Amino acid sequence: MTDTWQIEQYATQAWPATEAVEKEGWLLRHTPGVPRRRSNSALPQTRGRTVLSGLPGVEEFYAARGMPVCIQVSPAEEHAELDALLAERGYQRGAATQVWVAPVGTVIKESAPATPLGVTVAQHPTRAWLDAFVALDNHENGRETADLVLTRIPGPAAYLSVEHGDEVVGMGLVVAAPGCAGVFCMATHPAHRRRAIATGILHVGARWAAARGTEEMYLQVMDENDAARRLYAGVGFGLSHSYHYRLKA
Repeated sequence: MTDTWQIEQYATQAWPATEAVEKEGWLLRHTPGVPRRRSNSALPQTRGRTVLSGLPGVEEFYAARGMPVCIQVSPAEEHAELDALLAERGYQRGAATQVWVAPVGTVIKESAPATPLGVTVAQHPTRAWLDAFVALDNHENGRETADLVLTRIPGPAAYLSVEHGDEVVGMGLVVAAPGCAGVFCMATHPAHRRRAIATGILHVGARWAAARGTEEMYLQVMDENDAARRLYAGVGFGLSHSYHYRLKA
């Protein structure tokens, strides 16, 4: 199984920030115009107490940019001391997330559709794919995220979609890294759910990843998203680690 720290590095590369600075054991990320935690948060790069000494520099970095200080406590299981310190300093906990992993071969086998599903695979995001992300994302800043983040993801990547007529009704993104591939942007139009669209997208995405030598896949799912966790468990994913954010205005 891929090391939890390595997964976090891969995930950071797969979701690029406009500005990314390594400083005193931290990766400081800032993306103007995209007010999302993933794009504007500090990620620990070391274990132990070393990361605690770099906290003043983290706070200075975001203060200089007029941003609230947001820290991704990940892997949470290895940062109990940091988390306790942030809580003492008034940082509020939120967005608890689980990171799940699965062997690619297992995903291919368990997600195989009973009836073939037409899944389009593109190496770069098309305008239709980006528009579908905005429509299905359910966030106010979907357009900014599409234009400022998703168009900058380094390859190799597979932008997956299922169309019904002229409309994209299901989508996903798989970003390959050495030996490991991340799954992002999974979404299905509400009117087309329970038709195995998401499973079919995972199947094609896993086959694409396997063709590039990937042995394992990872994804991130919010704690409260029971439907997504059932879907991912059904195709072989299981818990690797967890993370959450600590935010201080």
